[in-house]
Amino acid sequence: MRPLVRRSLTLPLALLAGAVVAAWLLISPAAALALIALAVLEIAMAADSSVPMAGIASRIHHPARRIFLSVGLVAGVLAMRLILPPAAVAVSLAESPADAAAEAVLQPSLFAEHLAMARPGIAAFGAVFIWLVFSEYLFNVDRAPRRAWLGRFEAVLADVRFPRIAALTIAAGAGTAAALLGTPGERAAIAVGGATGLASYLGVKLAQAWAKRDAAPPWRLHVHAATVVFERGLTVFMLFEILDGAYTLSSPSPESGLSQVDQALVAAGGVGVGAVFLARLTATVDSHQGLTRLRYLKAGAAYVLGVLSVLLWASLAVPIPAAVAGWFGSLIIGAALLSSLPRRRRGARAVSPA
Repeated sequence: MRPLVRRSLTLPLALLAGAVVAAWLLISPAAALALIALAVLEIAMAADSSVPMAGIASRIHHPARRIFLSVGLVAGVLAMRLILPPAAVAVSLAESPADAAAEAVLQPSLFAEHLAMARPGIAAFGAVFIWLVFSEYLFNVDRAPRRAWLGRFEAVLADVRFPRIAALTIAAGAGTAAALLGTPGERAAIAVGGATGLASYLGVKLAQAWAKRDAAPPWRLHVHAATVVFERGLTVFMLFEILDGAYTLSSPSPESGLSQVDQALVAAGGVGVGAVFLARLTATVDSHQGLTRLRYLKAGAAYVLGVLSVLLWASLAVPIPAAVAGWFGSLIIGAALLSSLPRRRRGARAVSPA
């Protein structure tokens, strides 16, 4: 994987170098250093997300996959990381999106308080939506032939007779339990958020079915790609914004000496560099058929989503440490990778000359 990462870093590092020079000359050396720190963090997080992203990309047919792996993925990550939080605050507090966006940039402390107020509903939405996406793998909705990563237990779940009903039943039960365990002031927001997540998932599935109908015009494939961007972009947002408890635009510390606008520019630049790296690395993994050669990586990518949905539900009752939220994906992907390697070694011995 090292050559893949090295090739994928060329464009993001070139963009980072240009952005650092611009920040140094137009803002301050402190802004340039903050941008480097944020970009490195975003690149590290993007490396963790590339395998799940490649799993999502494998579900898209050409030529829509090419668009998803380039412009669509970058635009989706930027939109979810920078636009979704102000939109959520605007909806929860019944204020205009412009006011919420201005507050995020100019009053980050106040915006953080408002985002915390909106958090139960957002987390409930994400938990239901991401669980239903994960359940497509867990219950093998497409009935695709595969070898179970977790053995007999996974094989039984993959053979459930009515997979959609099973997924919806679990989502409804977990959402109801989360609402009952929440404080009285949060129960309505949790219930509404969960119901909205369910409705959004069903809407996405209807759009995908419409886009992939027989004899559908080629442009409908782009609709399908857009729904996949939404699914994965939402996942990234939930992992790094809601569970971690920090909004991207307010990432640099107040002690950095930067104004609120400068902090917003630096944070947006770091997110942009990370999004480009994520798109490049995901495209490289996809082009080299990494998920096919390492047979359990796709399962690991799916279980990242499953654990994330559980963490989101759990976070409604107890705080989730940032370390757990930020790095659990690495453990799952690492376990999937290690469990895939022995088969590759056996295969290599089988074809070696006597």
